[in-house]
Order: sequence, then C-alpha cells, then structure tokens
Amino acid sequence: MSAHTGRPDALARTVEPEEEDEPPSPVADPETGEIRVLSRKCGTCVLNPAATAAPLAPGRRKAFIEEARDDNGHVVCHSTLPPAVPRDYPAAMCRGFVDAYGLPAAAVEAVEHFGAHIVEVDPPQKRSGSALPVEG
Repeated sequence: MSAHTGRPDALARTVEPEEEDEPPSPVADPETGEIRVLSRKCGTCVLNPAATAAPLAPGRRKAFIEEARDDNGHVVCHSTLPPAVPRDYPAAMCRGFVDAYGLPAAAVEAVEHFGAHIVEVDPPQKRSGSALPVEG
C-alpha cells in the first residue's frame, strides 16, 4: 500500500518507498492524460470492513489513510501493485479511498486545467494462478 502526496507531480511519487525496491507505477500517464481509478473496490480492499479485506498490522490502515489525507494525496490499490500483478501492470487509485475521501487535488487540477481525464479500470482478477486484467 502506498500513499501519494498531492503535489503537482504527486501522481508519480510515493511517500513511503522504503518498503519497496522501487516505487510503484504511477496512476497517471502524462502522455495520454489518463488518471486510473478502480471501477469498484477490489475483493480484498483494505478500506472494506468485510472479512475479505487484506490483513494489515494494527494501526496501519489508519496511518496510511491519515498520511495520504494530510498530504492531500491518494492511495494506490494494492491489487494493482507487485507482487499481485507484474511490475509493468498499470497501477490505479484505490476505489475505497476515492469513494471515502474523493479524488486528490492534483487529479482534480489535472482534469480541470491540463486536459487529463479519469479512466475507471476493473480490478485485476486472478486467473490460472496469476493476476490479469478483467477482459470484457
């Protein structure tokens, strides 16, 4: 789980990279203007109170939500990050976070002033032991 800051370059920078060898893929593509957000909560959304929520250390959920909100940032859905998917899989904002707290200011500004657009993507689905995008 990575919280991202709300600064203009926020959609590509991670707040806590020390937990990973390299930062996750950004949720925005500057060439196409796409800002990816999950179309619905993934099956193990950590912001889902159901028993299917991914387990987190005590206090971790509260801490990463506060960090993202304090920085006017966002949360990347864990199901769009390695090892759940290949490293080149496009990351997306967590739908649970967006539903609860809205789009970060950087995304709103990019849409309103720079021609970016929100693209809703389906959560990856596991098939044959690997996570792949849902095919429609």
